[in-house]
Amino acid sequence: MDYSRPLSADNQITLGFAMYRPNNPKGLINYNPGGPGGETRTTAWLVALNFSGTPQFSKVKEYDFLAMDVRGTYSSNPLNCTVGDWALPSSLPSNEAEFEAYQAPVRTFAQSCIDQSTPKGIVNNLGTVETARDWDSLRAALSYDKMHFLGESYGTAGGVTYAHLFPQNVGRFVIDAIIPRGISNLDLAVYQIKAANRLLLRADAYCIYDATCPFHSEGKGSVIQAFSDVIQQALAGNASGVTADDVRATVNTIYLSGNPNFPALNSALHSALNGNWSALSYTGSGASDTQAVPTLLPTLCADLHIDNNTFAGFNEIRQSVAKVDTANMTFAGNLETILLCGGWPFHGDSQISLPTDIPMLLVTSDFDLNTPTESATFQWTQAPNSALVVRHGDNHGTFTVDGPAYSAEMEFLATGELPSAIDETLVTIYTPGMQRGQIADPYTAPIGPPAGDTGSVA
Repeated sequence: MDYSRPLSADNQITLGFAMYRPNNPKGLINYNPGGPGGETRTTAWLVALNFSGTPQFSKVKEYDFLAMDVRGTYSSNPLNCTVGDWALPSSLPSNEAEFEAYQAPVRTFAQSCIDQSTPKGIVNNLGTVETARDWDSLRAALSYDKMHFLGESYGTAGGVTYAHLFPQNVGRFVIDAIIPRGISNLDLAVYQIKAANRLLLRADAYCIYDATCPFHSEGKGSVIQAFSDVIQQALAGNASGVTADDVRATVNTIYLSGNPNFPALNSALHSALNGNWSALSYTGSGASDTQAVPTLLPTLCADLHIDNNTFAGFNEIRQSVAKVDTANMTFAGNLETILLCGGWPFHGDSQISLPTDIPMLLVTSDFDLNTPTESATFQWTQAPNSALVVRHGDNHGTFTVDGPAYSAEMEFLATGELPSAIDETLVTIYTPGMQRGQIADPYTAPIGPPAGDTGSVA
C-alpha cells in the first residue's frame, strides 16, 4: 500500500487486473483508459472475446495486454465511502458561504472513505505515483524488462509519471489526450475555458456543414448568437425555471464534453428559443456529475496541488478565466475540480513537472474540452525527444477515431516508428526539435466523420 514502508500485514492491498495473452507474445502492453478511476480490467476480456466495441485493439493482439483497475477502485481494493444526499450545483460560488458549501460535502465524503475503507491509511495512498509503482510491480511479476503503454485521458498522467520514475523500464509509450504534470491551477482553468469557446465555434461550423441544423440557413455565427440569446432569456427569467448557470453547465458537461454532440446542442438551443427548455435543464447532468464523484475524486484530488484554497484564491482564477472567455460561458469542469479538491484532506504534487528524455508519442486533438490541446503542447516541452501528433478534429482523445492519427499510434506502439506519409489535412506530426504551429481554425479544420464527429439530433 505504501511503497515507502516494507510490505507487511497492515501495509498491503489487492490489485485486480486481467490480461489477454496470445501465444508467443511480442511484449507487454499496459492499457489505462483514464477516468480517473475508470473501470479497466474488463477491457482485456473484451479484447479476448473480439467484442465489436473494441476494434481499436485488434492491432495489439500479438502482445500480452494488461488492464489493471487502479487502486481504490472496482476490483483493486475499492474504497468504502458514503456519498449521501449530495448534488453538485450548476453555479460556481460567488461568496465565502457558497465556497464553503461547495467543499463541506467533500470533507464529509472523504471522512467516510477514511473511516470505512480498509486497510487503514489507503485513502492517503491513492495517487498516480502509487499507480505507476503498481504497474511496475506487475511488470516485474510478469518477468518483463520493458513495458509498453497505451494511456488515454487521465491514464496519460500515469504514463508520464511512470516514464519519469522508471525510464529504464519504458518501452514504447503512447499517451493520448494529455493530463499534464507541472502546470498551475490557473492554467488548467484557462486552457479549458479556451477549449470550451473553440468547441462552441465548432458547433457553429458544424451547423454550416449540417443541412439539418435548425440555424443552417442563418449562416456563420448563428449558433453563437443562439447561445447568447438563450443565456439572455435565462437571465431574464424566461426559461421555465432553467437558470443561465444551468445552461452553461449543461452545455459544457453534456454537449461539449467527451465526444461532443453538436447536432444535439444546436437542437437544444433552438428548442429553448422556441419555449422548450428541457434539453438544457441541469437536473440530469448535475446528478450524473455527483454519481461520478466516488470514483473521480479520490485519485484526482490525491494528485492535484491546490495553489490557494480560499475563496479569494478561487475568485482570482475565475476573474482571469473571464478575460479569455469570449462567449461568456463561465463554467469549466477544471474550475469545479479545483473547488471540490479543496475540500479533500490529501493533496498531491501535480505542479511538479516530470521531464523525461524517453521518446514517447504524445497525441492530441485541436478541439477537446476535457484535455485541452494546450496541455499537450506543455507536456511536449517536458519530453523533448518525443513526437507530437495533432489531429485536426473533435473528440476527447484520438484513439477511438479511425484515421491517420490512430494509424500513427498503432504504428508507433508496434514498431517505435511513425508513418512515412500522412494526410496533413487531418493530422500534423511534429518530430523532436520542431515547433508546434497554431491551433487549427474551428471553421476550416475538417468537419464530420473524418474529424471524429458523431451524434444525431436529439
